[in-house]
Amino acid sequence: MTAPAQVNCINFKSLVPFVEQEAGPEAVATLLRAAGKPRDWLTADHNWTSLALADELVYLAAKLTGGAADMEAWTRRWADYHMDWKPSHEERSYMGAYTMGLGSPRALFARIPFIHASIERFYSIEIVEMRRRRVRYRAMPHAGVRMPRWECIRSLVSFERYPTNWALPRAEVTESACAARGDPACIWEVRWKNLSLGRRFWAPAVAGAAGSALLWLVLVIAQRLPWIEAGALAAPIGATGLAIGAALLQNNRRRATRRLLDIQSEEIVHSNLQLEGKFHDLEGKIEQLSLLTGLSAAVNSTLDPETIYRQVLEQLMQRMGYQAAYLFLLDAARGVLRNWRFADVPAAAVLDGHPEFPVDAEASVLGKVAVTGRPILIADVKDTPEPVYRPTADAMGYRSFLAVPLRVEGRLFGVLAVTASEPGSLGEADLELLTAVSHHVTLAVDRAQSFQTVEELSRDLEDKVRVRTEQLRTAHDDLQSAYRELQTTQMQLVQREKMASVGQLVAGVAHELNNPIGFVYSNVGTLEGFVRRLRAMLEAYGTAALSDADRGRMDAQWQELKIDYALKYLDSMTQGIKEGAERARKIVRDLRVFARSQDDVWQPVDLHEELDSSLTLLNHLLKDRVVVERILGELPAVQCIRSQIDQAFLNLLANAAQAIQGPGAISIETGVQDGMAVVRIADTGPGIAAEVLGRIFDPFFTTKPVGEGTGLGLSISYEILKKHGGDIRAENRRDRSGAVFTIRLPLARA
Repeated sequence: MTAPAQVNCINFKSLVPFVEQEAGPEAVATLLRAAGKPRDWLTADHNWTSLALADELVYLAAKLTGGAADMEAWTRRWADYHMDWKPSHEERSYMGAYTMGLGSPRALFARIPFIHASIERFYSIEIVEMRRRRVRYRAMPHAGVRMPRWECIRSLVSFERYPTNWALPRAEVTESACAARGDPACIWEVRWKNLSLGRRFWAPAVAGAAGSALLWLVLVIAQRLPWIEAGALAAPIGATGLAIGAALLQNNRRRATRRLLDIQSEEIVHSNLQLEGKFHDLEGKIEQLSLLTGLSAAVNSTLDPETIYRQVLEQLMQRMGYQAAYLFLLDAARGVLRNWRFADVPAAAVLDGHPEFPVDAEASVLGKVAVTGRPILIADVKDTPEPVYRPTADAMGYRSFLAVPLRVEGRLFGVLAVTASEPGSLGEADLELLTAVSHHVTLAVDRAQSFQTVEELSRDLEDKVRVRTEQLRTAHDDLQSAYRELQTTQMQLVQREKMASVGQLVAGVAHELNNPIGFVYSNVGTLEGFVRRLRAMLEAYGTAALSDADRGRMDAQWQELKIDYALKYLDSMTQGIKEGAERARKIVRDLRVFARSQDDVWQPVDLHEELDSSLTLLNHLLKDRVVVERILGELPAVQCIRSQIDQAFLNLLANAAQAIQGPGAISIETGVQDGMAVVRIADTGPGIAAEVLGRIFDPFFTTKPVGEGTGLGLSISYEILKKHGGDIRAENRRDRSGAVFTIRLPLARA
């Protein structure tokens, strides 16, 4: 994975003061707002920022300082400022001290790849060629990264200025390719002058050489010594000069090295102090974060505001070590801040009970916080223009004071305050911490109040819903009952209308059938007389005196026409026609009775006759399969509506016949009991299941397969008997061999 393109903030360590020097503090403030970071962070050696943000800040700095029109010239000015010696530790960087401590330009240029890798993470530099006084670099941007031109110029100026660390002339830099201008990589060649031995070395060395030469000449010319001996005697003088020059050179370099080491030591000490400060700040931040985390967990574990307040004060005292912590709650009705609780020992002697402070910006610091809604930090209560009540501060022994408002949805409900016994002990970090704590408190209190409100609303809503549900249930039950009655009535009306139509049709059919059946029945008797007369005539012919020829012809004709066979079955056929006609007459009569007008005509009715009529109409269900057993008692005529009672009997007998699968029996028992006519109809079917026994009289309830029943027969029978003042009951036989329906009807109309 490719590392993100980043730039070390060493670059901004010079950019920020450069902008301040060129354009003033307001321009620096604009630059810091764009960075979204404070000045300390943006100029710290150990911080990094993205290349995109660095690019934005550089161009913004050029615009603020009037250099945007010529970025190359502006970048050179900035780079020169960057390379200038800075007396202040705040403007110097550890990298500057490092480069100065390398000893020589060549040693520094050999370390350029490492140096740039330490402060730039978006391109890499490699040495293509390295000589004693020149070097060639290739700077290759990372994949997908655009090389900014300002970085190229800043690097070139740095290369030029590096030799000046040793009081040497600027280096000569040649750029033959630039990645910022579209080339694959930047190619830079640097030429420089190395350190010379200097006059501290050459003066003693030349003086020693001159003295040695002069002595040699004197010895050779004046003393006439051989030149070799003279050279041996004069050489120590030259060697001494060289030794003195070398010693002076080493001493000078030692002092320079010591100076660089001192600078590096100072930078190390300064960096160490900065790190100690950072670690101290980090420890404080960690402690604050731990406090906030613990506080968040504590206050979010309860919905009781009193518990929240207590835990906040305890956490502030135990974790942060404040001298005292106070919580004041607003009494809006009286316009005062009332001390709810304090968490310290000395304050208990002073804040006896619950002291109050008016909500007045001139009366007290707490009142001012409540009125303005802004926190107040007092470094020293003895040297502040804020309205501090000095006797209370002296009695409680605090010198530093900090108070922040507590607000929920823009409404003040209290003030949180802490104190310290030493002046200046409370600072911006404490203000940030207490502000964060106040946010946690307000969120927790808001959540607790919201929960309480929701609970109250929920209880009210539950009560209303309960009452309304009960009302709706009652209304629903009434409506359902009314709907069932309406549905039953509607279906009964439909059924009655249908039965009326069927009755009219049956009455018409019965009337039409009655005449031909009556004709058949009335003519059967006449036919019987004619048959008797014809039989007598045939007997007379049989006894008449005939010739043998005629008798033979007559016998042959008699045998051919099968007269004996016809006479044998003629009487039985006549009797069958008579019985069939009689049965047809009875069926037609019963149909006419069943199809009488459906008007509510009350009249005395023989229930036995009505039962026989119903059985006659159901003969197609009973014939050759079901045996009907009649156990008929003494039963007087009953006042009722004949057609409706017939319909009830017909429904019950039809159900009984349909319940029997295969051969079986239906028993009909009648009698009088307690002044009521009682009719029991029992069958030998499977009986009624216990789970449906209580529902068989409900409208539309049926146990028959789909398409074979409407579920209205028993319901209509129930309504008919109820209308007559009677009742009907269904049960299973004790031996579970069928069902029994018991009908009870009053003998007279109630």
